[in-house]
Amino acid sequence: MIVKDVLFIDESSNVAIVTLWTRKELVASKLRGRVHAVGTLYTVYGVNYLLHTLAERPVIDTLILFGADLSSSGEALIKLFNTGEPPPGLKLMWPLEEVKPIIEGVRVVDLRDAFRRGDWEALHAAVEEFYDPAPPRRPRLELELREPEVEGWPVPVSGQLVVEESLFRAWVRAVYAVMTYGCVKGCEYGERQKQLLNLVVSINLYGRRLGLERELLTYFSEADFEEHYRSLLSPEKPEGVSYTYGERLRRHPLAGDQLLKLIERLRGAPDTRRALAVLWRHDVDPASREPPCLVIVQGDVTAGYYNHTAYIRSNDIYGAWPLNAYAQVRLAEHIAESLGLRTGVVTIISCSAHVYEHDWGRAWDLIHRHYDALKSFVPDPRGSFILSTTGQCLQVEHRAPDGRLAARLELHSRPYRELKAIASTLASDHAFYLGWEARRALERAARGEEYRQDDDLR
Repeated sequence: MIVKDVLFIDESSNVAIVTLWTRKELVASKLRGRVHAVGTLYTVYGVNYLLHTLAERPVIDTLILFGADLSSSGEALIKLFNTGEPPPGLKLMWPLEEVKPIIEGVRVVDLRDAFRRGDWEALHAAVEEFYDPAPPRRPRLELELREPEVEGWPVPVSGQLVVEESLFRAWVRAVYAVMTYGCVKGCEYGERQKQLLNLVVSINLYGRRLGLERELLTYFSEADFEEHYRSLLSPEKPEGVSYTYGERLRRHPLAGDQLLKLIERLRGAPDTRRALAVLWRHDVDPASREPPCLVIVQGDVTAGYYNHTAYIRSNDIYGAWPLNAYAQVRLAEHIAESLGLRTGVVTIISCSAHVYEHDWGRAWDLIHRHYDALKSFVPDPRGSFILSTTGQCLQVEHRAPDGRLAARLELHSRPYRELKAIASTLASDHAFYLGWEARRALERAARGEEYRQDDDLR
């Protein structure tokens, strides 16, 4: 439950100030009295909590908006009170009729422009103008705070990244991402789905061979994994089947044996960016009821590794992702061996990453049974960080995976902005660690105590 960020000052007053994203303490420190309360409003959803406060305190009949409106929460509040209808993006906890006495009985004074100009006198003048120590009171309303559950994410999310060394853990993380951030929508098969756009999963191998983990074999058979991989290499198309990935990869009617050509392209020009295979056929697939999901495979040679990317237009993350991912890893290993190289990174991009409604219960069961997979440590190929302190100065060394120094920073007092630039490029758990450890280091330094990195983990 969200905690209301409100400071109550003079509860006999009818005027309250909404500071939006500005700290309420800053505004309160400049007031001259005659204000019932000062509170923030960070999100559009927070309008519900403001309505709840107004229901509890019918003496308030004037809201003055004075602060930075960084998330359009102020704009939503004004539209609700001016039009009597919730604007798009505002989900009320109660029926509109239930809160209409509040909407119709409270005026909203918009001083956001005055705040931008730094015009504090405009705020003081508005308080004086609308202050009434004995205003007509609305009836007190008993509104219960009822948090609605989120079945699907309210906006489309695109570009979720999962970085892993384990195929099973990558699957758990991918399913968790779709079940948490997927929008609920229909599909062409007449069933609802949760869909996340452009889920990117990178499997970091760097010369390791990927085996089938026993956890995977409790959900899929080993024969299913091997058959899915073999079908990628075979150009044969069984009778009655519209296509196979192997047929499109090895015997495409226009491109021929694309796998062989991809390998030979990389063998002849290791620096090329043109080693790719396209499995789509424009002459038949747009009208097909079952067009291929795997559309593009692209190969790359960098730093002595063969790196492999597969673009899958539609990927059933619970029911098929492990089979698709395993086949792509094995295909990458096949290509790497043909080139005499080690396998580096295998990346699977799923444009429509979805879980069908009939699998939602099983998907959550997978997540709950293997929740530790979401917390596992995965080395970040973007390197590591060594932190130390000298006096009040925080020293941060960025080290490459081979240990060489990539960068050195010296930061004083509040290094949030400087570290944010670095953290924005890291895996999310490593970015979180960097911020956590930097905060610990600075707190130790401020207290004059010795700081040793990770000493709280020993």
